[in-house]
Amino acid sequence: MIKRVNSTGRKRIANDRIRIVVLDGDPRTFEAELDLEGLNVPEDAAVVLEAACAGSNTIPRFEWGTVGQLQPAADRSLRGLAGRNVYFTLKVIDRSDQFGRILGLAEVVRPIRGGEQTETKRRGLLPVESADLGNEVWKLSFDHGDDVYLLVNEKLPEIRDRMRTDGVMFSLIYSAALRQILPRAIQEEIDEDGAEEHWAALWLQFGKQLHPEEQAAPDRDDDDDSINAWVDDVVGQFCQQQQMLKRFQCPDPNDYREDT
Repeated sequence: MIKRVNSTGRKRIANDRIRIVVLDGDPRTFEAELDLEGLNVPEDAAVVLEAACAGSNTIPRFEWGTVGQLQPAADRSLRGLAGRNVYFTLKVIDRSDQFGRILGLAEVVRPIRGGEQTETKRRGLLPVESADLGNEVWKLSFDHGDDVYLLVNEKLPEIRDRMRTDGVMFSLIYSAALRQILPRAIQEEIDEDGAEEHWAALWLQFGKQLHPEEQAAPDRDDDDDSINAWVDDVVGQFCQQQQMLKRFQCPDPNDYREDT
């Protein structure tokens, strides 16, 4: 069941009002065109763009004038963002309020163009991004807007290709990832605005379609046994469809293809 919660009263700004192009370089830079007509917010409300990237804790912030007088930031460099999956957040802020109340918000705005260094579209349910993970080989990240990311260690440049072609790595990582993602998706609260694109909604829909009986996910308040049983059924069906045991036994994709 998808949990939808009421927002705080701020206006949801449609992502198609924002057109962003990321330009290759070191560092990359970007251009943005904003359409804020008809938002019914004060003309002097501040406009701010924030950039982020999976695998990075850096969030560059760009002042963009006011609703009544947009003024692009002079420096639009994306320093500190090394990954390919860059996205933006647009905030309209009432700075007459002591704490800078957010009047309008657009989240997870992806570039419409991105050169060779930047992705421009959602890369499936589980996009992969390189990151500094110390001695960890991989981990999941739930901290980047409407996506959950599979982070892989940047010190292993070959790992992204190996995850697709190495049967052992594929079989060990993806079933374990599902066992982390699905229970968390069940517990996630989803804002009613843009709910259908939220990562948890997409994963729960995926789980329902994959379930042997196309059974919807349990409610977050259901007992642990019910939740665990549903997750087991989905992961089991996923492993069956992907022939995980055979992938593990035949890690070379050429051997695997010959045997299927």
